[in-house]
Amino acid sequence: MRLTIPEPKIKLYEDGFDEHDKLSRKTTGDKLSELVERIDDPMVVALDGAWGSGKSFFLKCWVGEHLRREGNTTQTVYFDAFKHDFLDDPLIALTGAIAERFKESGDKTAQKAWDQAKRVAPALGRAIIRAGISVATAGLVNKADQLADAAIETASRELDEAIAEFWKRESGKRVAMECFRQALVDLTDPDVNGLPARKLVIVVDELDRCRPDYALSLLETIKHFFNVDGVHFILGVNLEQLQNSVKARCGSGTEADAYLQKFYPLKLKLPRMIQHTRDHLHYFNYASAQMQIPIPIHETTRALLGLYSGHLPMTLRAIQRVLSVLVLIPPDRPQYISDKILVTVAIVKVCAPLTYELMRENKLTPQDLQEVFNFDQSDLALWTRVLRAASGHEEVFRPSKRLIPENLLPEICDEYLEVFDSSALQFR
Repeated sequence: MRLTIPEPKIKLYEDGFDEHDKLSRKTTGDKLSELVERIDDPMVVALDGAWGSGKSFFLKCWVGEHLRREGNTTQTVYFDAFKHDFLDDPLIALTGAIAERFKESGDKTAQKAWDQAKRVAPALGRAIIRAGISVATAGLVNKADQLADAAIETASRELDEAIAEFWKRESGKRVAMECFRQALVDLTDPDVNGLPARKLVIVVDELDRCRPDYALSLLETIKHFFNVDGVHFILGVNLEQLQNSVKARCGSGTEADAYLQKFYPLKLKLPRMIQHTRDHLHYFNYASAQMQIPIPIHETTRALLGLYSGHLPMTLRAIQRVLSVLVLIPPDRPQYISDKILVTVAIVKVCAPLTYELMRENKLTPQDLQEVFNFDQSDLALWTRVLRAASGHEEVFRPSKRLIPENLLPEICDEYLEVFDSSALQFR
């Protein structure tokens, strides 16, 4: 068995949804493709999805799927922002990634146009981006800026030289900026009406996982340097987490949502992975096979996921974590231990952690189960029968009402938690 699901082997720019679409998201990909082809203005789309919703999987498939469109002239670039956030300057990282993509694709025309951008990008540096963020965040500066100001104030005899050097640098940056933008224009090959004959779509993934300063610098880079017709960006992001990055950088009182909206005019919500029970069961079957879950545990888990999915948050990552927990179940557990209850405990651990803590503290009540699973009396009666069959504590039940007494659940929970705690990796 495996503790995690192997990373899907997606060949960037070659594979599409047909090879890997376990979540039925090809329709969403088609809508995104239609949007980027229909709009000529520079556009930034925030593809919003919670952690574990499959954003990266979707975007890696989409960059290849889009290239398959009939008559396609658009080039797609996949850029993992998190892998580059150890660098200081996102412009250099982006420019390099685009250049590498053109080289891999063998697009000589694009390579030639982009060579100019590569030459001038280092001259633009990080200063413009830092200045932009300082203005946007009410004048925040780093220590180097403050030291520079102090040096100018105390060294008046060098002021003239400093000013002359400053304007020389700024003039060079303005020229470099124009060269960079012209390289982008050449890349899109505008027609006589100025409309782009070919487009460049850059997918920026994992933005919300980056350092706050790097994430915001990258957004400023996109806004200032890539504002050219026919150049689009798709941001794979958890907007809630990105808003936290803004607050970390600019202060907790910042209107983070309003601040971020200046960077992306459009937001596309990634559809929930699970809209129907059959959707999550389809993914569960795939994940369970990949992790080599034993057939009895697989069948039990599949049945219970179908039963509980309407009441508990079942994301892609939640299903993965439930399976990881089940892998740790010792094969030599006592015969009276019920797979149904073991799997239920695993699901509660992942999807209702507060309830799981009540289990460990011997405070779980039937009312807690009723709230978590939205049980009615018939459901509780079913649970009574399951527990009766799975436990030696039959005398504790009230045969007349067939309800679970308060002192039964702690004993049952202890029995089943002990199964996990007997392994080297405790079930916590």
